[in-house]
Amino acid sequence: MSEKTNFASVIANRGFLNLWINQILVQLSFNSLNFALILWVFKLTDSNTAVSALLFSIYLPAVILGLFAGVLVDIIDRRKIIMVINFFLGLSFFSLIFLKTSLPAILIITFFVNALGQFYALAEASAIPLVVPKNQLITANSIFSVTLYSAFLVGFGLSGPLLNHLGINWVFGLEGIALAVAFLLSLKFPSIKSLPDIQGQRLIRALSEKKYGRIWEIGLIEILDTIRLIRGKLPVLTSIIILAGVQMGIGIVAVLVPGFLEKSLHIKATDATYVLVIPLGVGIVIGGLILGRFGNRLMKRKLVGWSILFAGLLSFIVGIAPIISPAIRYLGYPRPQPFFYQPSLSQVLVAGSFLLGIAVISILVPSQTVLQQNTSEKDRAKVFSVLGVAMYGLSLLPILLSGVLADVFGTGPIFIGLGVIIILMGLFGLKPSLFFRKRELSYRVREFLGLGHWEGE
Repeated sequence: MSEKTNFASVIANRGFLNLWINQILVQLSFNSLNFALILWVFKLTDSNTAVSALLFSIYLPAVILGLFAGVLVDIIDRRKIIMVINFFLGLSFFSLIFLKTSLPAILIITFFVNALGQFYALAEASAIPLVVPKNQLITANSIFSVTLYSAFLVGFGLSGPLLNHLGINWVFGLEGIALAVAFLLSLKFPSIKSLPDIQGQRLIRALSEKKYGRIWEIGLIEILDTIRLIRGKLPVLTSIIILAGVQMGIGIVAVLVPGFLEKSLHIKATDATYVLVIPLGVGIVIGGLILGRFGNRLMKRKLVGWSILFAGLLSFIVGIAPIISPAIRYLGYPRPQPFFYQPSLSQVLVAGSFLLGIAVISILVPSQTVLQQNTSEKDRAKVFSVLGVAMYGLSLLPILLSGVLADVFGTGPIFIGLGVIIILMGLFGLKPSLFFRKRELSYRVREFLGLGHWEGE
């Protein structure tokens, strides 16, 4: 790798470094909060459906605010957005200390926190290409992805032990302190903004003149233009669908994890730190480092297709593990076998979580890179806002259904069904000719998927 594209040269960029430090603090707080609340709500209610309601309150803000948030982020200095959001997030986290026993209050605060997070995520994602040269984008995205999921690892990893040994107040308090530090550091940020287009300039004038009807009209025009832009670019649309699917899967797994651990593995949900979070995070970090080093040499479509297929297989294995485990105990062997021939369910989950981490990062980094490379600077935040709406909007019904169905049928069958669906998606990406004949798809679609899949028909 040349000097211009190594990790050190990207981190040496002051603008990127500022974003990176803020991301670490904010993502540590967000991930710690989300995991702690999932465990806390399950402890309060003993219900997968209640956890579904919590995930619903996490995802809903992106659906309501996502499209319009992108329009605003494109015309406002990202520094100001990040600074204000850090401040109000800190206040929200501290308030949970006093409202932790009320499920309605938890849901409302969670909604507000994630509404703020929606603007933060768009400001952060759209700022990366403004502070990093194009030839360093995949390395910068790899660093951000590794940091994102390292924060996931540390935030989730600390939440369980803190909740077990010190109580939920410590989790909320430490999160609030981290965000207070992030706010203080953001005061030293340089300006991070792009030149607004004609519609952006009109929106700025309407905001200054408080013409709210005009603001809505301009915002709607921008939203429709963004949708037309996405519809006209197959790589952008496909990346959005893939990233939305990943988010849907994450949401469903988050709903199922507490019940799966306690009712299938018979261990405390707070011990998810050891059997799920740490191995998953380590897999993500290792996968991200490998992608950062060799990602430019790999074909993105094949890498994503194989990773989706593998993730589906892992989900299917986790689902059937509690079913086949009792049968394994009664299988006779002619001589003593090594211990890894008869792994416990916890060991299966640890290994599967590590491999899933590698698969997930191998889907996210290439897909996000394709999305950034195929959108212009002036439209990038709006495209990412559509991505947010798709990611969370498509997840709302599945996460509600998964909680209700898990309370009725158990978590195992839901993992199995999820695995089958993901496997089919991976097979379609790798071998679309298994699902569609040549004449059933347009040339443009077949060209994107790879014309070689239909050779010989």
